[in-house]
Amino acid sequence: MPHLPLKPVYVLFGDDAFLLDAARAEIVSAAIGDSDPQVAVTTFDADAELAALLDELRTVPFLAPRRAVILRDADEFLAKKTDDDSGKKKIELSNREALERYLENPSENSTLLMLTASWPKNTRLYKLVDKIGQAVDCSAPDAGQLPSYVARATARRGKKIQPDASQLLAAWVGSDIGALDSELEKLSLYAGDRPVITSEDVAKLVTASGGVEPFAITNAITAGDAAAALNCLSHMLTKRGEEFKVLGLIVWHLRRVLGAQQAIAAGKTGRSALPNMPFAQQKAFETLLQRRGLAKLQADFRRLIAADLAMKTGANGPAALQELVVQLCL
Repeated sequence: MPHLPLKPVYVLFGDDAFLLDAARAEIVSAAIGDSDPQVAVTTFDADAELAALLDELRTVPFLAPRRAVILRDADEFLAKKTDDDSGKKKIELSNREALERYLENPSENSTLLMLTASWPKNTRLYKLVDKIGQAVDCSAPDAGQLPSYVARATARRGKKIQPDASQLLAAWVGSDIGALDSELEKLSLYAGDRPVITSEDVAKLVTASGGVEPFAITNAITAGDAAAALNCLSHMLTKRGEEFKVLGLIVWHLRRVLGAQQAIAAGKTGRSALPNMPFAQQKAFETLLQRRGLAKLQADFRRLIAADLAMKTGANGPAALQELVVQLCL
């Protein structure tokens, strides 16, 4: 996050509240150390007076190595205008221009954190920050980036996570970064001295619900056992909203099948083409691959998209899932 030595300005931009708060907390901690935030941290909103903000930045820190000054809703603040009477002639300039002047010779005793929704590159302020400070993208990663985010967040806890487990966790929890972080904290504690978090760990701690064994529904789909899959589904849908979590688990399953089929198409054979799984499940998965060629898989993904759309547009969630599960078992 903040690169040492600490910089005079940071811009935190993006739409994910969890990432914004985590970045803010990390930079403030690096700036003030163990000092009391009440004397070392000042927060301003968009309606703040420019003079008050600049005075705070230029004030020598008291009982702290550095002063941290936080400006929330910086977009709105930068667009406002103020009077500059520091010269012989009183002129009007924007807060953006005033901050640009400040950053040409920033205080050595303070760090400015600007929280903003967007950070366009075609501004002089952007170039100044790029030269002397750091911009931190706090946008929520899209679905394709979630497994990579999970891997990085796990590494920060001193552990690794199996790619399969990372994909499962991302599919199950989705793009709620706060929830992902919470689940990773639990998984890290659960793993204990083990250096690697496995898909079995994720299944036991995160995906299992309603007393159903981990992977029970995906194992039933793999075996083509529609009755068992429907029975698992009935036990998993214990409360409203669970259908989307089950759908995430099915997405993970289909991606594993697709990955194996693509590996076979690329020339891999035997276990090298299969995802990481217990030996006892390999035979069933190999049979599934014979039953589910690429053409059928394409149809499966179309059914998946249709079920997702149906649930998001007010259709009966359990019914849409039941139909999907049955089709995947045929």
